[in-house]
Amino acid sequence: MTNSLASNDMLPAHSGYAKTRRRLLQNGMELYELRPDTDGFRPGWSLLSGRSPAALHTKAMAFDGEAVFIGSFNLDPRSAVINTEAGLYIESPELSERLTDYMATGVVPANSYHVLLDGNGGIVWETVKDGQRVRYRDEPETGFRRRFIADLWKLLPIDSQL
Repeated sequence: MTNSLASNDMLPAHSGYAKTRRRLLQNGMELYELRPDTDGFRPGWSLLSGRSPAALHTKAMAFDGEAVFIGSFNLDPRSAVINTEAGLYIESPELSERLTDYMATGVVPANSYHVLLDGNGGIVWETVKDGQRVRYRDEPETGFRRRFIADLWKLLPIDSQL
């Protein structure tokens, strides 16, 4: 699970991820993107914050129900080579189960878009709103201008800096 374009305030970072989305899906990864209208992860948000009412910034992974990693490391070249990162690797089946259960709340339709490949290799986003299944062919809950700017960022050779 990651931020959708609508819930992300970092267009360059989102564009770097978006360039790899199709390949991730083709290789069997299951992707979910956070809806901007969920209150599941930012219940104390207010209009004064100036950002989307929903956003993710957690770096946590569970491994085989046996261990977890929690830290500042991003899955990108900048974190691997440039930044100084820290994290904890904890072998704890109980903590792994609790983290996995918490993460599962993010992928329910009220909180996320399920990102899928359609039959023609295109990308679609699915969710449920007001009891109805909704499917988007463009980045959900975003206007042309935001999608256009995000697409411009994709053209820049800045992957090593994201």
